[in-house]
Formats: sequence, C-alpha cells, structure tokens
Amino acid sequence: MQEREMYLFLCSIYRISQEEIDILKAQFGKLEVLMYLDEKEILKNKNLNSKLLKNIVKYRSHSRIENIKGVLEEKDIQYVCFNDDDYPESLKHIQMPPPILFYKGDISILDHRNNIAVIGSRAPTNYGLYCVRKYAKELSDIGMDIVSGLALGIDSEAHLACMNGKFGKTVAVLGSPIDNILPSRNRKIADKILENGGIIVSEFFLGSKVHPLNFSFRNRIISGLSVAVLVIEAAQKSGTKRTFDYAGDQGKTVFAMTGRINDPKSRGCIDMIIEGAIPFTSVENIFRDKSVFLNAKEFCTLNNCKDSIEYDIKSLNYEKKEILELIKRQGNIKIDDICNYTGMDIKTINSNVNELLIDDYIIEMENKTYGFNV
Repeated sequence: MQEREMYLFLCSIYRISQEEIDILKAQFGKLEVLMYLDEKEILKNKNLNSKLLKNIVKYRSHSRIENIKGVLEEKDIQYVCFNDDDYPESLKHIQMPPPILFYKGDISILDHRNNIAVIGSRAPTNYGLYCVRKYAKELSDIGMDIVSGLALGIDSEAHLACMNGKFGKTVAVLGSPIDNILPSRNRKIADKILENGGIIVSEFFLGSKVHPLNFSFRNRIISGLSVAVLVIEAAQKSGTKRTFDYAGDQGKTVFAMTGRINDPKSRGCIDMIIEGAIPFTSVENIFRDKSVFLNAKEFCTLNNCKDSIEYDIKSLNYEKKEILELIKRQGNIKIDDICNYTGMDIKTINSNVNELLIDDYIIEMENKTYGFNV
C-alpha cells in the first residue's frame, strides 16, 4: 500500500488537515501502519482529535480503499496528495494547504506562473458583466490563465471570457465535491473548461455534504494558485472579501475595480482599495505593478498586445501546440530545453519550430532562443 492511498482513506473518514496527517506520520512513522496497528496504540494518542482516531479504527480496511479507487476510475477523477510531485508548489506554502486535491483536466496548469484570479459578485451589474468579459478576455489574449470559483455571476463569466481569448486556459476551484458540481446550472461550463484544456479541482471528498462555509474556505486555494487577484465587483459583505483577506495573508497583490461610490455592488471594492488593494482601471495596471511577476510580461506588453496577430492555435498540430504551451509557461527558451521538456526528437522539433517561425507565431533571438512574436 502506498502513502497516497492512505491519504484517500483518511480523507474519506474525516475532514483531516495536512497538519494532522503530519502528526500521524511523526507518531507512527508511516501512515500505512495504521491499517494493522493495535487499536489501543492508535486511540491513546493525545495530540489528535479522538473522532479521527476512532474513525481510523472503525473504518480501516483495504476493501474500502479499493472501492474508493474504483469510484474514482469509474468517474474519471484523478487525485494528487500533498507530497506528490504533481501537487502545486504554490499551495504548499499557504495556511491550511489541502492534503488532497481531486481534479479533472490538465494539472500542470495549477503551477503556471501566469495564473491570475478573477472573482466578484454572484449578481453583477451590467457594468460588471461588461468589465469581466472585456478584461478576462484581454488577460487571456496575452497568455494569462484565469483562476476562479465557477460560481454564478463574475466567476462564470471570467471562465467563459478566458476561453474566448487566444491563449488562456481556465482553472475552476469548487466549493463542492468534484462529483457534485454546484451550482448545477454551471455544469455545462465545467464541461467546456475541460474541452478547452483547463482543469476543475476540489479539495472536498467525493459525496461529502456541502456546507455553505466550503465556498468561503476554498477561496484560499483560488488566491493561492494565483500570482495576483483581480476583483471585478463586490458588495460590502461578500465572500469575495474573504479571498481578499486570504490573498493578503499569502502576500498576493489584489487589484480591485473602481466603481461608483453610491453603488452597493462597488462598495466592497472601494473598501478593499482603502485597505490596500490597487485600483484597477485597465490590464495595464497589472503590468505596471512591479510587485507582481507575471510570465506573460516576458513576451508581451500592453501596447503590442493590442496590435498582436490573431493566433489560431486550435488549428495547429499537437507538436506545435506543445511548443507554444512550453514557451508560454517558461518564457523564451532554447531548442535543447524544448527537447528536454517535451521529449520530442530534434528533427520533429526543428521542423515544427521552422513552421511556427514562417507563420509568425514565434521569433528567433540570439543563441537559438525562441519566444512569442508579439
């Protein structure tokens, strides 16, 4: 039995934290021993919640773990644990990192250096809808990936606008289990996110009860995965304020859209600006702020993005898409590094790179280094 299977078991019997898992490991050496250790040895631990310990003794069985794995396979759901190589590095350093993440889609997106959270009101004004559709698409056009919560209103529109852009993929962080996407009316958007190469992710165990506080609690993941947070519209008392607080704790820059001072839907943003958020008036705001490192900045500035060529990457073959995605993630890159990252042979890479050069997708710089043509 592997440690990650024990993560599945523990998360299925109790809302366990990574801190509690670390205590179990410190106490017993390996999590796997919990499956056969004498129950008195388990129950006498005074550093952990007694309910957790009793549940370990009550529910431990190999068949339980195999049943869970069977359900995951049946529903085509993947999972990643805190100590796995694929676990997003950005989440390891937040307060209360999720011990396990269930997901569908491309997990590599979670560690992109160009993820930006776009969040806001569930009941936006027409102005808010106009702004999220405009700015989320502009961010996508310059290679930013949008992270949001798949909620009604601003979140949903941010996901859709991102997918309407040229490059960006989108990350949906759920406040419900991944096998119970809420709100249910957004399940079609979830399907579209996966069709467009994005990812849906949840920390909540399959079939678990959905608590209202889940949606506020997951906001630490939204900000944790992002280099910055953009708030489009928010009332004075809203869940968006919780994300603002999480972002502050994580040292992330928050941009809040300015609005009318007498508009209740702008009051939350105004309060955030008073508390230190940067007023947002255009995408250029983000690139002017030196405290935010955005990978897109390596190959694009606002002015030349406005006049950049229309990239139609959907029509490209797999190899070309892989090369463009790599440049997007890594910035300017050499041929040897393309070989190392993609595993393609040099002949295939040279052929596809030459075609991308001819079609003006990329440019060649010094020392056989390639970057986006913007």
